[in-house]
Amino acid sequence: MSAAHEIPAIPTVAEIREWTLQHFGRRPCLWQCNVAVSLLWGNRDLVCISATCSGKTLTFWMPLLFRPDGIQVIITPLNILGEQNTLQLQQIGVKAISISGLTANANNFEVFKLKGGFAKLWRNPAFRSRLISVIWDEAHCVKSWEAFRKGYKEAGRLRNLLSGVPYYMPSAMLPEPVLDGVLSNLHVQKSRLETIRKMQHAASTFMDLVDILLPPRWKPGDRIPKFLAFFDNIKESHQAADVLQAKFPAVDRYKVLCFHSDMTASLRGEATAEYADGQLWGLYCTDSFGMWVDIADIEVVVQWRLTCDFNTLWQRLGHAARGQGREAVAVLLVEPKYFDEEREASTRRAEKRAEKRKEAVAQKAVAVSTTPHRCAPLRLLTGRRAK
Repeated sequence: MSAAHEIPAIPTVAEIREWTLQHFGRRPCLWQCNVAVSLLWGNRDLVCISATCSGKTLTFWMPLLFRPDGIQVIITPLNILGEQNTLQLQQIGVKAISISGLTANANNFEVFKLKGGFAKLWRNPAFRSRLISVIWDEAHCVKSWEAFRKGYKEAGRLRNLLSGVPYYMPSAMLPEPVLDGVLSNLHVQKSRLETIRKMQHAASTFMDLVDILLPPRWKPGDRIPKFLAFFDNIKESHQAADVLQAKFPAVDRYKVLCFHSDMTASLRGEATAEYADGQLWGLYCTDSFGMWVDIADIEVVVQWRLTCDFNTLWQRLGHAARGQGREAVAVLLVEPKYFDEEREASTRRAEKRAEKRKEAVAQKAVAVSTTPHRCAPLRLLTGRRAK
């Protein structure tokens, strides 16, 4: 590429959108840009939960725009999916090959001058240095299909060979038990995990946040993972905290606090100390809970809505699992409006409303034109002649 289009190492959202539109003819949503940035950083595994046809496949290819010599390995549950991906990429000039039981022959490994197929390929430094990520397409199948696809049950062996390569696990739905099974089969540590998830409930209910913070089948008396939930609106953080606190017995409601700049410095200090000591379960906080706070055992960090830039998001998620050997989960809860299918549905709804307004106007015009006009009755005026 020309110097005027020098490839950035870690592009901004604007750069990702510009390059994706230029090369793929699609302007990506913000969540898709966040996926691309996470994969280019390469220091976390990534779970993406987004509806069917929402644009997950596009995120497989976007990182390639910024790593021209990079390689994406996509492991699909069905051969036809690999063939479709290959055809789509070849149509836009991207080299791709679908490897299956029928095509895993010596000729298809010649580019790396290797014999022995995948067994040697994973250990080849030239190949591994170019890997951007390993993508487990339709990731729920790793658990759901393990009974009849034995390879999924043994897939963890690949992590031993590619320990430094990020895993990307997209799916339309990953309930907690299935996700736990996927992570177990793939040997993914939660300390390396980042999740991008579309909201399932109305934002005003805050139930998506409750679903993440309370373990499945949680009941009063059960343990709650130590968490931080970041907000960019103080009023909203209080509203969300009220919803979660309502799930607890009255004696435990103080164990979840809001933490923000409207609090006094002494109160923030006390809350930080109690949180570090384990007296508090979690904080609904803003950036007042700053980067200087170093607590080792935070297990869950959630960003509520796409209201911050990527650098801020990365700093907030960095609070998770700071202690040696700790594991944690980071979740970005994304409003539906940032997903393509929701935008398209919104456009269709607006078009239907416009069409209904036009029909109503037309019907009104017809009604007016067919209503008979009644003339006022004529009155005969009589009078006397002037003498």
